[in-house]
Amino acid sequence: MLRVRAGRVGLCAGSVVLGHTQDQTGGCFLFDCSLLEKQPPNPGQDAAVDSSGSDRILAAAFSPNGGFFAVTDDSKRLVVFRTQPSWEKVSVRWVSRRCTALTFSASGKRVLVADKSGDVISFSVTEPNTAGRLELGHLSMLLDVVVSPDGRHIITGDRDEKIRVSRVDAPHVISSFCLGHEEFVSQLLPLPGNRKLLLSGSGDGSLRLWEYETGRQVQRLDLSRVRESVEVQGKTTYAVSKISCSGCGEHVAVLCDGLPGMYLFRVPGGTSLLHAQYIALSRAPWDLEFDESATLWLLTGVQEEPLIQYTLTEGLWQPVHVNDGLLAISNVVKENWKRAEDSVKAENRFDGLYKVVFDNMATYLRKKEDRLEKEKRKVTSKLVEPVSKVLKTN
Repeated sequence: MLRVRAGRVGLCAGSVVLGHTQDQTGGCFLFDCSLLEKQPPNPGQDAAVDSSGSDRILAAAFSPNGGFFAVTDDSKRLVVFRTQPSWEKVSVRWVSRRCTALTFSASGKRVLVADKSGDVISFSVTEPNTAGRLELGHLSMLLDVVVSPDGRHIITGDRDEKIRVSRVDAPHVISSFCLGHEEFVSQLLPLPGNRKLLLSGSGDGSLRLWEYETGRQVQRLDLSRVRESVEVQGKTTYAVSKISCSGCGEHVAVLCDGLPGMYLFRVPGGTSLLHAQYIALSRAPWDLEFDESATLWLLTGVQEEPLIQYTLTEGLWQPVHVNDGLLAISNVVKENWKRAEDSVKAENRFDGLYKVVFDNMATYLRKKEDRLEKEKRKVTSKLVEPVSKVLKTN
């Protein structure tokens, strides 16, 4: 899991948090969440803590200015780090259910976590001893939560194909729904600009652009049709697993679960997506992220070269030479490679999220046919029995 913000890099490998400030020369900050206690410090705490968690980090995010970094793990902990002037742990709190996504408010003063029950809970960053506050709830598992750039809306995507846009100041007030996806909504990304556009990705293999305040769909892109379809293990449609946008809003990068490559798009005028490039890779990458200079960071999933940076050169995205900062982070990833690889293998993020179609009519017709066949056999046996008796008497 890779996050880049305001000259800082946060990378999660299994239960380990790797923190790095790009302009520092003193190496990386390393924190192992598995060393934290698994029980709340206060016996009367409400959180239902399960000590059976694996400590694997499930979600992570930077605050808007990069001053804080938060992670949630499989042991239902929310850990907040301060990144300025150097990385340090600020607080550890417990959530009642395992989280699927998290983000910060526009001000950076609260962390919003989405969980498997469909709730969004917010926690104060500056008051680490305060309990969480319920903001909103869905009837289905939440898979992503974001806050609009102007800080006025909380946008959530769930397993039942719904995107809900709620007001921050009154989360129970729903501004709109963005409806149209045919499978679970896996990724949400508000685009910078005045048009208030939202980019979403789904298990149906599509990218969709919305005017989120009205719920109107602006554009739909089926990734399997953007370029020649790639078949891996019998699949040609892949769930969108990551969307990242450059700070200027001109470039978008997309990963799909299990697909060995990444899509690059242009956003001319901030109004629509145009396919710019597809980069084929040796294996499906784990994550990607743009930094403030529009450099694209790719977490490759290859131990020999775990991190690659790409820049736009003469109209094409090209890998750049390894620099000292990238080399320092890469070396720490290599040292924790086994833990990171096991975490990715165990994730199975989208398993079980797809809809299962039941053909009730076919089942009904088959049962009806069996029933008629049984009735036919009964009638035949009743007709045959008198004939056999007559033959015996004669």
